[in-house]
Amino acid sequence: MSAQAQEINPLYDRKPVRFGFSLMGNTAKMKYSVKDNNLDTDTLKLIESVFYPGFGLGGVVNFRLAENIDLRSGLNIQFARRDMNYQFIQTSTQPAKPKIVEMEATYMEIPMTFEYKSDRHKNWRIYLLGGVTYRFDFTSDIETDRSDTKPIVALYPNTFSYDIGFGFDFYYDFFKFSPEVKLSNGLGNQKVPDNFIYASSIERMSPKLLQFSLIFQ
Repeated sequence: MSAQAQEINPLYDRKPVRFGFSLMGNTAKMKYSVKDNNLDTDTLKLIESVFYPGFGLGGVVNFRLAENIDLRSGLNIQFARRDMNYQFIQTSTQPAKPKIVEMEATYMEIPMTFEYKSDRHKNWRIYLLGGVTYRFDFTSDIETDRSDTKPIVALYPNTFSYDIGFGFDFYYDFFKFSPEVKLSNGLGNQKVPDNFIYASSIERMSPKLLQFSLIFQ
């Protein structure tokens, strides 16, 4: 029996356009830099980013560009959370109890991802991916009132990220199944400036997302 005869749905990848859906899990945290000498000249001792698991789902549209190159886009809804933990030095007027800045996000995402695929080995192949994602955060705190006793660090609701990752394609009779791992790093400084210590102590900030997806096409 030839290798071609053993392949399931051997012409699947020759379709110019394919549709599907994805189920996603994520781990979110913050990339940030603290202002020079801030921790030495203030009562603030330490800032830490705390990560949490999240999830999402979305629709997928895939365009065949060449024999081993595809362009994938779609529309996703993703839920993420990444808090900031502020440790203060104990003083006569301020206890050493840490302050937690909760940073939840509900994203609408439009990714644009190029995939470079290996040759198919019977019923599977591996691919590398790279691209950009536009995100809009429905729960941005940009308009939320804040104070020294109401810790808030806001990000702009409209953001972009660059994405890199890899995945596998597995072929079945009626669909293709693709588990995928992707790292998404925010571009630029996405922090909304204000004069309260939680935001003012940070020079730059952008979200970072490690995403695991199960894609069905």
